[in-house]
Amino acid sequence: MKATHNPHTAPCGRETAQSGSLVVEMALVLPILITLLFGIIEIANILRIQVTLNNAVSTIAHDTAMRETTQASAEQFMTANDLIPMVKQSAQADAPVLSLTPSTTTSCKATPCTPFEVRLTYNYEALIEPMKPFFDNIQLSASARKISEPW
Repeated sequence: MKATHNPHTAPCGRETAQSGSLVVEMALVLPILITLLFGIIEIANILRIQVTLNNAVSTIAHDTAMRETTQASAEQFMTANDLIPMVKQSAQADAPVLSLTPSTTTSCKATPCTPFEVRLTYNYEALIEPMKPFFDNIQLSASARKISEPW
């Protein structure tokens, strides 16, 4: 009597070994792929925040060059123009820290034009919990040096 292969029965030994090795390979590769994906998401978010910091510092420096500005008024300008929410990752996150050097800009009419620097610094917090050891507390910063305009 000739044996026939029934497709509804369990697979032969060779097919079982191949499907078992596929499960093992997937178990080894999947965590690496997920970690890579999470890392790409974190790096993309860091780059987004860095570009936003650069744009914000450029806007603040331009405003500062056009009028007499103090550290406090530069911070008010940053808040009034909604530059902070574009950088902050969440409502609980610390706002970026603004520093103006020197702390007050002056007109070029009364004194020689002196350059000033506007700097924003921000501590990045990782978005994805497993990525916190790698990406938490990265300090991002942007700065712009300008000379006051003759007002």
